[in-house]
Amino acid sequence: MNNLTSYFLENLNFIHKSWNTFLTKEIILELVNIENQIGLSRNNFTPKSQNVLRFLSKPLSEVKIVILGQDPYPQEGVATGRAFEVGTLNSWNDKFSNVSLKNIIRSIYFAYNNKYLKYSEIKKEIGLNFPLVKPDQLFVEWEKQGVLLLNTSFTCKIGVSNSHEKYWRNFTNLLLNYIAVANKDIKWFLWGNNAKAIVNGIKIEKKIESMHPMMCYNKEGRNDDFLFGEINCFKESLTIINWLG
Repeated sequence: MNNLTSYFLENLNFIHKSWNTFLTKEIILELVNIENQIGLSRNNFTPKSQNVLRFLSKPLSEVKIVILGQDPYPQEGVATGRAFEVGTLNSWNDKFSNVSLKNIIRSIYFAYNNKYLKYSEIKKEIGLNFPLVKPDQLFVEWEKQGVLLLNTSFTCKIGVSNSHEKYWRNFTNLLLNYIAVANKDIKWFLWGNNAKAIVNGIKIEKKIESMHPMMCYNKEGRNDDFLFGEINCFKESLTIINWLG
């Protein structure tokens, strides 16, 4: 690769060859600068170092959909390196406070059943009328089908949302530009203001923009609400991805 070394890259188990041309000296230097600003020795960031850039293990040519959110869940041990996945969940009956994931499940339910339900109501149908795989399998199955789950920031300080946005901004812009040029067939789901803002200036032909899934309200004027808006991104892509896993 290069003589320069990045801690995040060194801790990856595997980097797919499709990313080799992205990992230039400029990119690696950018990562080293980010790592210096984060302060790796203090170990006060999330997710774990080996998961920060885990997307690099996936072949870019096989990506069909990019989901772009804001930044990792700030609670210690929850973020996995896959945007919106809650790493502490083994069952949908487990208690968790991450509203974004609950609204994602609600939106998937609507895509398949054309009906809005509360998350507490949907839980009762999982395994019966709603064959959703377990939470520790769902995001893995999406990846296998070609879904790349990214955030605009790849780390944050534990307990402080969006705290590393300024560190990652340039790297993420370079990354998204690279993806957009390398695979023009990708459909992009841009969730929230951070995601929509960072792609300004990047030529993306296939995209669905919405508000962030953390805040969903069935109110007039919220045409791009993630759950109640005019376009349901999961419904629009049922022929591409089995969102049930």
